[in-house]
Amino acid sequence: MKIAYIAAALALTSVTILYILLQSSPGALYILSNTAGPAFSLVPLLLVLYALTKQNLSFIKSARWLAFGFLLWSLGEVTYSFYALVLGVAIPFPSIADFFWLAGYPLVLVGMAVFLLQFRFAITRRSLSIALGVSTAATGLIAVFLVIPVTSISSDLMSNIIGLAYPIMDIALLYAPIVGMLLFRGGKLSQGWYWLALGAILFGFADILFSYLTAIGTYYSGHPLDVLYACGYICYGLSLCSQLKTFQG
Repeated sequence: MKIAYIAAALALTSVTILYILLQSSPGALYILSNTAGPAFSLVPLLLVLYALTKQNLSFIKSARWLAFGFLLWSLGEVTYSFYALVLGVAIPFPSIADFFWLAGYPLVLVGMAVFLLQFRFAITRRSLSIALGVSTAATGLIAVFLVIPVTSISSDLMSNIIGLAYPIMDIALLYAPIVGMLLFRGGKLSQGWYWLALGAILFGFADILFSYLTAIGTYYSGHPLDVLYACGYICYGLSLCSQLKTFQG
């Protein structure tokens, strides 16, 4: 895991520095923004595909669902970059890329649920209630700080619906990791769920900012918030590294 942490830290530090240094070079920043996304999305995808080669792992069924979900997310990144770099669409939103991204969420959520269901007899009502409470509170915050401002600024119904769908799906993804953290707290399996929760939170913040900045017309390819997406993908990757280490000893 130490190597994974070092590699993750180096990758995120490098891309963050590049985003900062290239803010005054729009052309290079545009290319960086539309290549970094697909590259970082490969991290969890390649790791889960590696996990699928380990047939003795107890989370193999979960990994299959995650693989399809991460594949769709990666296709979303590639499609978005295709629009931007090949078709010349500055901000491809909404686009076919959104179909891939949104379609990936339920599969990733099912993958988490399939793993947790193996321990369903140990899941307490208290854990479920806490997860539901956090999710409900997050939904309320999104309604107040995102739905109301965005709908008052933008009249594009389709863009609003798609833009708001992302943070809602992020909340759904956060529910399972909260249950997982409470279920495995103090154990070896807990670390992986911490990374999953952090990944969902980072994606949530990024999606909220993207929706708002797009609505007010200040988002651009290469905006610093793009780094949050890279961090989110890395967190999902570290979660898989943690699970692989635990089950392989």
